[in-house]
Amino acid sequence: MKNIDDILFITQARSGSVRVVNKMLRPFGDSCLFEIALTKILASKIIPKENYYVSVRDQEFIDISDKYGVNKFIRSEASVQEPVTVQKVLEWHDKLDYKYWVKVNACNPLLTVETIDKFVEAFMNSDSRGMFGVFEKKTFLFDSEGRMLNKFHGEDKYLATLETKFVETCYEAAHSLYAGTCSDIADGIYTGTFKDKGNPEFFPMDVSECFDIDWPWQFELAEAIYKNRRAN
Repeated sequence: MKNIDDILFITQARSGSVRVVNKMLRPFGDSCLFEIALTKILASKIIPKENYYVSVRDQEFIDISDKYGVNKFIRSEASVQEPVTVQKVLEWHDKLDYKYWVKVNACNPLLTVETIDKFVEAFMNSDSRGMFGVFEKKTFLFDSEGRMLNKFHGEDKYLATLETKFVETCYEAAHSLYAGTCSDIADGIYTGTFKDKGNPEFFPMDVSECFDIDWPWQFELAEAIYKNRRAN
């Protein structure tokens, strides 16, 4: 079992989003995506506030962090520039004194505090060096040549009907919760190698909490769902 004192909890943010301009700071509900993510971590029943950092550079993020008394790691200009490498983007890996890390994506406002806490508990109780949030899907996946990647249970005759109930379960990245070992980042490993089962260990999530905002229509839809959930 991992000691929670050895775990760094972190949220990263930058102002240079292109597809959704100023995504982290533009009005969302009665707040903004960055502040919503920050307050969820602070509402956790597990995460020690002293272990929580935001990795930011812009003054707007610094001001919000100061409002809540959150630790700040001031990221370098290089960390937000191309080409992207794990070591560069996660430059805190050898500058903050922790063995493990858990990162919460601020682009997913539908993620609940309860799920964050369950993820932390699962990582603490696991022997795995990394953990990755996913959700289950029953669908058809094909490679670039049109070959089906996942298989049917039983006979291929089901291919003629394309009935998803007969197809193998696959997993899609939730783009919400990530965990790993700080020393692995130096070797270019994020949450795991994804070459062997359990590397990283998957953390299945409810699909209703897996909504990573990349495009304007997703921003609008997520905001409508967010407001509706808060109202009810």
